Amino acid sequence: MVPPFQGNKQEVLAFIGNVDTAFVVINPSQEVILYKFVLTRISGEPRTAISHRNLENWANLKEILQNTYIEKRTLDFHASQLFNAKQGKDENVADWIHKIQILGSQYREAALLHCSVGARQGILDLSDRLRNICFIQGLASDRIQTIVRSRNYQNFGEIAETALVEENAIASKHERHGVEGVSGYRYSNCGKPGHSSNKCYSRNKEKARIKPIVAIGSGAVSQVTCFQCGEKGHIARNCRKPLRRKENDDHRLSGKRGKTAGE
Repeated sequence: MVPPFQGNKQEVLAFIGNVDTAFVVINPSQEVILYKFVLTRISGEPRTAISHRNLENWANLKEILQNTYIEKRTLDFHASQLFNAKQGKDENVADWIHKIQILGSQYREAALLHCSVGARQGILDLSDRLRNICFIQGLASDRIQTIVRSRNYQNFGEIAETALVEENAIASKHERHGVEGVSGYRYSNCGKPGHSSNKCYSRNKEKARIKPIVAIGSGAVSQVTCFQCGEKGHIARNCRKPLRRKENDDHRLSGKRGKTAGE
């Protein structure tokens, strides 16, 4: 129940919290024995520091540890860190869960430093509720935030699991429909971001290309005669004999000149 402590400042709050819990649950007649056991769990520099002090009980030892190894940051500082925390743009939900758990733990430990034994449970409940609220408010996705809120869970494990499930559902939808999202999906047609597959220009450009007209009305192509070259099977617009057309034009022009001169 009581972990060892060797002077690591990052572990002192956890050590103090575990010892406090042990003294709460133990029979008062066993407190002296528990205190001697706690002393055996301290080693290294802190053991040397307390060896020459006449520390009669856990309260005296706790005060020494707090003054020596705990950073002097106020409860307001940790509360501000917790309330202002937000999930980063490129941060996934799993990382956000880890981040908010650390901030919540720091706030809880700071709140427990100077509280009485009777107020301990109330502080724990309050810090858990604040952590849950700040986790939901800090989610980057409005959709995930709305869904998690609608479930009205009180347990952080259920809240975190719901957020993870929704993040996976969104990622799967993006991948299935080719919509650019958190993971930067690219599209199957052209490999470029910014549009979905069904709107890809590379896919639709062939459809958009104007095809030549090969028939007029409902008649078969073989019955169509080109007035430019006189052959069947196409119309003048698609005629591949432009020289014949030029010759016809010259012939018509010369005919008109002769007629005019005769008049």
